[in-house]
Amino acid sequence: MTFIFTIFVMLISIGFSLRKKYSFLVETFLIYIFYLLFLIIEYKLNFQINKYLKLLVILTLVGHILVGQYLNFYNKTNYYDRYLHLWGSFSFSLFLYSIISKIIMPNISSKIYIAIFVTTLGITLGVFLEILEFVLDIIRKKNNQRGLLDTDFDLVYDVIGAILAGFISFFIIL
Repeated sequence: MTFIFTIFVMLISIGFSLRKKYSFLVETFLIYIFYLLFLIIEYKLNFQINKYLKLLVILTLVGHILVGQYLNFYNKTNYYDRYLHLWGSFSFSLFLYSIISKIIMPNISSKIYIAIFVTTLGITLGVFLEILEFVLDIIRKKNNQRGLLDTDFDLVYDVIGAILAGFISFFIIL
């Protein structure tokens, strides 16, 4: 999976370079660095995250980099960004809960507690993502958020994705 993601990052980076989309190139590089840091931490702390959860996150990243930015779906349709927020909140909620539970190793048997924790984790991630988008818009002097309505919809879809992740975590052991 890492090999395929690495090839994808190399090819998309070439594409961004040829299109002179250097800010997207830098962002792709930073995403890949964070991915590699996760793999190092996973190895150093000696824990293993489920392959399917990693795949969910990689699909989210590919959706953002390839479809959203490279193919410009963020500007072609209002709905793509919303659905990616839903999917991203869903996948990252499950992924981060799995990391937290592997590192801290809590002895929690209450499925409802886990579902609530996963849901609140996803909602919090959505809020932090919106703050990051806001800060990046200020730094880059852009208007990718396109106003309050876009931000509100992003947050609503983040909440829906987080609730779905919480629901799934109730039935599946992460």
